[in-house]
Amino acid sequence: MKPAHAKARALLAKLERLADPANGGTHGEIEAARRKLAHLRNRFDFAAPEQISAKDIFAGFKFTRRSGVLNHVYTFRTAEFDIANSVKWAIETAAGVPCHFRGGDLLAEAAPRTANHLSTIARHISESFRALLERVGRLNGMGAQDRTVFVMGLYDGMMNDGRKTGHKLPNRTAQPRKRGKGKKSAVAAAPELSVHPYTIALELGRQIRFAASVEQVAAELERVTQPAVISPGREKAALD
Repeated sequence: MKPAHAKARALLAKLERLADPANGGTHGEIEAARRKLAHLRNRFDFAAPEQISAKDIFAGFKFTRRSGVLNHVYTFRTAEFDIANSVKWAIETAAGVPCHFRGGDLLAEAAPRTANHLSTIARHISESFRALLERVGRLNGMGAQDRTVFVMGLYDGMMNDGRKTGHKLPNRTAQPRKRGKGKKSAVAAAPELSVHPYTIALELGRQIRFAASVEQVAAELERVTQPAVISPGREKAALD
């Protein structure tokens, strides 16, 4: 059997919840989930613990600042100012290299070798933020303001700067999206976000800082949201 990767582990957790009668599924749904669990366990080896890199993305490299010289680091998409600012602030804080925007381009006052290394870091952070925002945006109860709160949590988690005990969490204004009536609508409903988005994002941000792959941080997001019913054949497509 192949070693279980992040997507397989996320699906395992989801199917285990669906197969548990305590979660309120119908007899047919529980039996279907159990059959899929058996199939999944025959395909992947879940015995060994998942290996997650613990290397700080800013560690092990000497960043060289070069005042007055601007080298390209990364180009951001339109309307990604929150991701762009998070990358800029992370580089300036952790690497000590001043950065500037020119349109959608992030430029650094750095030697070419340092700028190249910063490009790798910027790509890792940007792709991780982008993938998580796309996934969390599908959850029932997420609104436009929650994107701001979620990005704030990702950044604070990356920089190990979360809110201290007793400090109020950032305000969120999202209202759950209305569901249609009837069993069919309930089954098709999006997963719920049952925890404050800032709290979820903090741990995801820490994983991004320590070089966890996009798949690994996305799997963590799957584990902290309520399960959605998986249609036949969908679980196989999710793993391929």
